[in-house]
Amino acid sequence: MPTICELQIELKKLGVKGYSGKKKAQLEQMLNKAKNKEDPKKEEPKKEEPKKVPKIKKLKVVEVDKPAPSKAQPLSNNSLESLYKKVKSLEKRLKDNVNPNEKKVTETTLEKYKVAFRYVRKEFMDKIKNMKKDELKKLYKKLLNELDKLKDEDEKTILAGQVAEINKLL
Repeated sequence: MPTICELQIELKKLGVKGYSGKKKAQLEQMLNKAKNKEDPKKEEPKKEEPKKVPKIKKLKVVEVDKPAPSKAQPLSNNSLESLYKKVKSLEKRLKDNVNPNEKKVTETTLEKYKVAFRYVRKEFMDKIKNMKKDELKKLYKKLLNELDKLKDEDEKTILAGQVAEINKLL
């Protein structure tokens, strides 16, 4: 006479589920039903499914000559005033900095802003050199009016420099 444990093992071999927690009589009934039923699925060998081959993704062809589009606006699109303020704040951060990694990043960023500042300033200089006298006078008056309205010292410094450059050409 088989034990409960042996009956459970036999049921497990037959693939019957739901035998846990059953009494011996119930397990014997389940075993008899499973043996009499003889599941046709068990006798048939399983068909091997063909292995799925992963799809190969098509690669994008990237032209080497063109740089990848950048989401960030170039620094040269900023005004002289904003570039000047950023340069000043980065210089101040460098003086206050203790962390060597942060210092290196700040130095790199500062150099980028200085280059952008010089570029924008050169564009301004080229622009005023190609202007006629009457256009220069209009721009001179416009900048003087703006200079009087400004309260920010950094912006005043930049505008005063621009006014001085125009004054040299007049």
